[in-house]
Amino acid sequence: MQRSDTDTAQKRARPRSLASSEASWTERLANPVPLVVLIALVALALRLVDLGGRVAHQDEARVAYWIARYAKTGVWEYRRIVHGPFLVHVNSVVFSLFGKSDFAMRLIVALLGGLLPLAALLFRERLRPSETVALAALFAANPVLLYYSRFMRNDVPLAAAMVVALGLFVRFADTRKLRYVFAGVAATALGFTMKENALLYLACWVGAAALLYDHRLFLRRVGNEGFTAAFPLWLRRGAVRLLDGDRRVAVSVLRGIGVALLAALEFLVIIVFFYAPRSQTRPGPGLWKSLSRPEMIPEVLGAATIGTWNEFLGWTGHTEHSYLPFLGDFLRTLKVGALALCLLAVVGFLVDRYSGDRPNDVVAFGFYWGVASVLGYPLVMDIQAAWATVHAIVPLAFPAAVGLALVFRWGWEGYERRDDVSVVAAVVLLLLVSAQVGATAYDTTYQHSQSPDNQLVQYAQSSSEAKPLLNDLQRIARANEGTDVLFYGEELYSPNESAHDVPPAGAGWFARLPLAWYFEAAGATVTSTTDAGDLSGEKPPIVVALNDAETCSDEGGTAEDVDRYMDGYRRHEFHRYGFDSGCTISGISIYVDESRLPTNESTG
Repeated sequence: MQRSDTDTAQKRARPRSLASSEASWTERLANPVPLVVLIALVALALRLVDLGGRVAHQDEARVAYWIARYAKTGVWEYRRIVHGPFLVHVNSVVFSLFGKSDFAMRLIVALLGGLLPLAALLFRERLRPSETVALAALFAANPVLLYYSRFMRNDVPLAAAMVVALGLFVRFADTRKLRYVFAGVAATALGFTMKENALLYLACWVGAAALLYDHRLFLRRVGNEGFTAAFPLWLRRGAVRLLDGDRRVAVSVLRGIGVALLAALEFLVIIVFFYAPRSQTRPGPGLWKSLSRPEMIPEVLGAATIGTWNEFLGWTGHTEHSYLPFLGDFLRTLKVGALALCLLAVVGFLVDRYSGDRPNDVVAFGFYWGVASVLGYPLVMDIQAAWATVHAIVPLAFPAAVGLALVFRWGWEGYERRDDVSVVAAVVLLLLVSAQVGATAYDTTYQHSQSPDNQLVQYAQSSSEAKPLLNDLQRIARANEGTDVLFYGEELYSPNESAHDVPPAGAGWFARLPLAWYFEAAGATVTSTTDAGDLSGEKPPIVVALNDAETCSDEGGTAEDVDRYMDGYRRHEFHRYGFDSGCTISGISIYVDESRLPTNESTG
């Protein structure tokens, strides 16, 4: 059921019609599809421009490294510290097509984030055209969604998959076409291959649906004929007819059971495909091995289903921290990255709830879902990170779209009535919202995307503007023969470089991030040592050591130990984190033999 923009006082659930008896501006906006498609194209452009410009966050770097190793070795099994396998399998294909780079690793997330505005069209039967367009605009322009659409994490893909799934189920409710059921199940299954908090989406949906059903019971009690508790009534009537021997009801029940079984099978196939272990070059069960060795199939299925479920349950144990500091950080991120959206969500929810015949189910559902996410995510987060707010912003965009469209209609209707005060007020409000969102998006995503002062930037983001240096390091590694990189110091030392092929990595590897990703992408040969004397003779063109930590008594080897051996090398400062934290020092020294560059250009 689509709501018309023509008259806000009319019944809100009337049948959708593109024709209107009134010659008004709504005739020109009756079809939101062209505007939504245009918004999606703009959203894609915003996400793709200079996509590889930011230095990789350590979370991006570690996962990208393991994806690159998987593409090379064919060995993978699910580990929840890497989250779901969607990006692992998809990006391994992207790397094989486009090479290993920051742009390539972020491409799929950027595409899914850029196409998210198109999901608004799935709800166009339940929203006014102006609300559908507003929803698409909020998905496209919100600063948090924009920033994390340019970040290789599963949060935006998960939010996109689950919103699409919900929209497809709503389309089924509106059209009764089974194709929407199976498409919705596929989208839900893909969401479960992205990140473990897909479980929280289902929990929020169940809670929001329970509140909506409570609406129906209450309004039926007070005599609202337009808002009946239809499902229990249908169920009771169907049961009576079934007991009376109505053959059509029995056929419908059997058909429903068949659809449910097919949908469950579809879900299972997708889960098994993504979560089944791969072991091409190592012993053990693997999905592709099982095609030629059928006796391996039960073990592969068990690992992909029961094993995955056990890992999922282990993810839910992040409740040991204090709640209020995490909630405070969550709210600060919403203030910086979604203030306008949150205020519009409150306005949209209240207006929708207390005007017209009855509240819009989609709007109320989104508000309940969003509020539950705001209050619930600080409980389950393991670190304070702005990316978690994605899962509250997306549902709150539904009531926010109502609020944003209301301001627009207010101004347009004022223009038609020649009410200058309403027009000016609406224009001022829309300009304020646009300016606040646009300025925040530019500042956080493009101008200061690595700054520790940026609320959207998590601690493990390098604060270095070091892309020219990193590009030169990769060029040296590709052109050099023999060992390319030597890491010095106990914290960077690894006795076995192959121990890092699959998570969890071996000793010394995590301290190398994000450099480990850049060297892996270049195919560099890497070694390490704890003996400064090893650098007194011939050495690789790139040497890396941690900076001295004055706050700690013993760092087990720092750049100060090897500096005297590095004649002919240029020393560069690189920061692994946004700032120092106690004995964890952000600064790292990279020594480069510039004579090994494939051209005469200088490094940095």
